[in-house]
Amino acid sequence: MTNTRYRYNCILTVLLLAGFIFTSWFSLLIAKQSLFRGIENDALPLTSHLIHTDLQKQLQAPIIISSQMANNTFLHTWLANPDKKPDVLFQYLRQTRSDFDAVTSFLVTSDDKTYYRYDGKYTTLDAQDEWYQETMDNAAPYTLNVDLDPRDDHQATIFVNHKIMVDNTVKGITGVGIKLDHLKRLIDKYQHTYDRKIYFIDHKGRLLFYNDTTFTHYSLADKFGHHGAKLLDNKTYKLRLEQENTTLFINSRYLEHFGWYLIVEQSLDQDNSVSDSLYINLLMGIVITSVILFSAQLTFNHYQKRLEKMATYDKLTSTYNRQAFEPKLQLELQKARNQFSPLVMMMLDIDHFKQVNDRHGHLVGDKVLEHVAHICKTVIGERGTVCRWGGEEFVVLLPKTDLAQGREIGDAIHQELKVSSCEVKVTASIGIAQYHIDESEDGLLKRADAALYHAKSTGRNRSVLAEAA
Repeated sequence: MTNTRYRYNCILTVLLLAGFIFTSWFSLLIAKQSLFRGIENDALPLTSHLIHTDLQKQLQAPIIISSQMANNTFLHTWLANPDKKPDVLFQYLRQTRSDFDAVTSFLVTSDDKTYYRYDGKYTTLDAQDEWYQETMDNAAPYTLNVDLDPRDDHQATIFVNHKIMVDNTVKGITGVGIKLDHLKRLIDKYQHTYDRKIYFIDHKGRLLFYNDTTFTHYSLADKFGHHGAKLLDNKTYKLRLEQENTTLFINSRYLEHFGWYLIVEQSLDQDNSVSDSLYINLLMGIVITSVILFSAQLTFNHYQKRLEKMATYDKLTSTYNRQAFEPKLQLELQKARNQFSPLVMMMLDIDHFKQVNDRHGHLVGDKVLEHVAHICKTVIGERGTVCRWGGEEFVVLLPKTDLAQGREIGDAIHQELKVSSCEVKVTASIGIAQYHIDESEDGLLKRADAALYHAKSTGRNRSVLAEAA
């Protein structure tokens, strides 16, 4: 018998250990997959969205400026004038550059390919100026181009090249250039804040700001392999690459306003020691805590429910107590303000309740309180909340309810009190107030209380609407 019991204990121990080991291993896999999905589906897309939002703030201004230039009446008139005077054009370009703190402002005429700069210089475009043809071939009204322009001391500049359209014909290209270091500082801030690598792919397929360089010698094929073509074919694309002991997560987002792809990249080291520690901790934690949690959970759940009920509800009437009701009131007022939805508060007082206690005793008085609370909860149902405010006074909160609907509910309570049976027949006085968006919590309570006082002073057993705030 002893040998049999020992054998069964060994078998059970092996089964439990095997179960714990399998559970720990499976939990590790699930945790890794959950972490990977969190990075791919939540963290990187959210970072991309935040960067896109900030980037729009940074680059929207020069785009708007270039659009205004392209639609400027002066430029249209100047281009249409056969006797073009460069001096007035240079003055306009200088003023535009000065007003908007741009690196450069320019105009290119489509008829003779003359490039006019703000500083009074003008040249004829040659074969090296590929950006002009790219802008002309692009269906969009403007193109963002990053270049080391020899006309601007070879400094890296973002040019916004905007077509000038007159009667559906391109008469020229105008725009401004902004310093690239503004954008570089913004990207450095993002990389420091989010601890992720951030760079772009421009309309030429070049990697911008990769590894802290304006342009990189990496091609799309070098960086992404066969995924490069898929990345350019999709407005959003996510990619996971395994590189030695590192998992690389890449999220791509096409920025339609700029014609660029925003790339957010995060690397995760595959550290075996982390997995070993997790196995050990899971094994020890399960063995030690399983027994304790099992016995403690039963006791805790039982007392937790009792404590929550005691802290939330009035023991006699099973309605909200004042302590639990006040946070709920603040929450509903906040919702009403945010959603611009109506909200009604009713203050109800049992008429001549002191006489009930004096004539029939407090036990009967308690039954009357239970009866009135039951009627209020029955009439209101799921539309609102009932609270015992104090003594024989109740507060009813009715979200998404206007004053007319509140009056109907008050009349229904009066009717139920009239027809229902109780050891002592009672009536109630009700004050009804609708919340105003600029009103405080105390203000609403005071108006409802004032309406209740008016109902009691004018004969009781009635509902009175509060005056407007």
